[in-house]
Amino acid sequence: MEYKHIICPIDGSEISDVALKHAAYLSKASGAQLTVLHVVEKWYRAAGMVTNSEEWSTIHEDWLSKGRELLETTANRLRDEGLHNIETVLREGDASHEIVAISVEHRADLIVMATHRYSPMGKLFMGSVIDRVTKKSPCPILWVF
Repeated sequence: MEYKHIICPIDGSEISDVALKHAAYLSKASGAQLTVLHVVEKWYRAAGMVTNSEEWSTIHEDWLSKGRELLETTANRLRDEGLHNIETVLREGDASHEIVAISVEHRADLIVMATHRYSPMGKLFMGSVIDRVTKKSPCPILWVF
């Protein structure tokens, strides 16, 4: 299989770092463009509590800033490891929706993403981003445990 574009969502966790290593390896081996995606879900999830106050604006900007910092640090680390065909994307909203949307927009050949091994009860309350992405993905997904 020849990959031209790989999407790898990250959240700063150890397991998403493992998924990123797999995505970077596949990108190097195939010459594929690697899009590293971070989705800020907190603002989306807090929509019912958000007001137009200055405090909420500060919180919102802080969440976005931390997302940008995560992406910048990740991209620098990948470049130091010899990978140069990297793009970083910061999005806000529902993570599963944004992962599928960027995969469609970029005509991705593969999504490499971590799965957080929630218990069945955890999935009931937390939902499973990987389950929702898998159901709607326009391309294959490599699950990393």
